[in-house]
Amino acid sequence: MGKILFFLSPFSFLLFSLSFLLSSPHPYPPSWNDLQNDLEWKLVKETDRVLVYSKILPDSPIPALKAEILSDVKMEKLADAAWLVEKSTDIFPNAFIIDAGVYHRRSETSYTAYQVFDVPFLSPRLYQFNSIRVGNSIHWVRTDTVNIKWNPDGYLLPPVNFGSWVVTQEGNKSKLTYRVCTDPGGDVPHWIVNQANQRYLPQMLEDIESFAGKKEIP
Repeated sequence: MGKILFFLSPFSFLLFSLSFLLSSPHPYPPSWNDLQNDLEWKLVKETDRVLVYSKILPDSPIPALKAEILSDVKMEKLADAAWLVEKSTDIFPNAFIIDAGVYHRRSETSYTAYQVFDVPFLSPRLYQFNSIRVGNSIHWVRTDTVNIKWNPDGYLLPPVNFGSWVVTQEGNKSKLTYRVCTDPGGDVPHWIVNQANQRYLPQMLEDIESFAGKKEIP
């Protein structure tokens, strides 16, 4: 698979996001740029390797999250792993993803995809989203235009889901940043969802790093 191997500064990434919003048939939420900037994030969790921040956005009653990890794995390998949505069950063995795949590939850098999360004590959720890749940046936005036949089990469809993976260089390390604003819907108390997200995000970043660090990505 060919890839666009150029790198975006945060400012360039925001400009690209805005231009794509204006031309996309699936417009981005109003708070997309607020999710992508580095303003007003509050540190809420810190592990040996991962920092997790949160801030409130008007799109969701649950705080948006940003998680960061510094890695020895090359930038392009981390981005390649994040792009392999169909391998989500292998990449994120601790994230309760039971199924994932691509509905439609519009190009090598754009697809409509899905992930099914089956968290204990909750009904399964089907996340459907449009993703686009620009260099070592990947971002996605929920879509509600997918044919109903792709949800034969009648899974709950979360009303909010958008975010990004961005890999940058920091000294001799790769910096992987994951940002997400989501609301799984249903009757789950928001504080429970928020606590669960903070708990599992560090493991997700370590899992994707482990997958990307393999000699060959399948």
